[in-house]
Amino acid sequence: MRSYKILFLLLPLLILPVNAYSSDKDSLRNERLFGGEPVRTAVKLNAAVVLGIVNPSVEFRAHENITVALEGLGVFYPKGVKGVFDGPAVAAMTFIEGRYYPKQAFRGFFAAPNIGFAVWDLSKGLHPSYWGTYSDMYQIGVNFMAGITIGYSFTLTKHWGIEISAGGGCQIGFYEGHYKPDGSLYVDWNGSTEWIPYKAAVNIVYKW
Repeated sequence: MRSYKILFLLLPLLILPVNAYSSDKDSLRNERLFGGEPVRTAVKLNAAVVLGIVNPSVEFRAHENITVALEGLGVFYPKGVKGVFDGPAVAAMTFIEGRYYPKQAFRGFFAAPNIGFAVWDLSKGLHPSYWGTYSDMYQIGVNFMAGITIGYSFTLTKHWGIEISAGGGCQIGFYEGHYKPDGSLYVDWNGSTEWIPYKAAVNIVYKW
């Protein structure tokens, strides 16, 4: 009879690890157990802002392992950078992507299909794929992008984190070409399609 009483007293201790394991598999429940309400939104700013490249983004939880991210990017060097390049580098880009986190939304590795649009006034020679070319030319145009972003989100505290990512894919561009420095036209509206890397970031993240 005494053995049954001991088993009855120990039963909660036997059930607790099972409950902990189950809650660990349910990440939304796990967050409530260990940090209050689950993270729903994150805002980010690329560390490249110190170089004058503005790249804000916002990310929303859509599912336990899925988020939707909206991103903008602005580069404003109409006269180039002395000692680095002497042509214009002005661009505005926007992206939308759906992110899948195998572990949990906003945590760890993620992969994300993305689509983007950009308008720009710059030299194609600034891109790694064309580095060292177009030294006396620049282009004005638009392009459409579709590809994949991969990255990793590091959690520092309940609200703060760091994220690294890079993305690329296929881009279709339409542009006209000009000679430096007088701006005379060397080619009217032209088009090109390439498989290229087109985005990368080291983000400071605030989430709630």
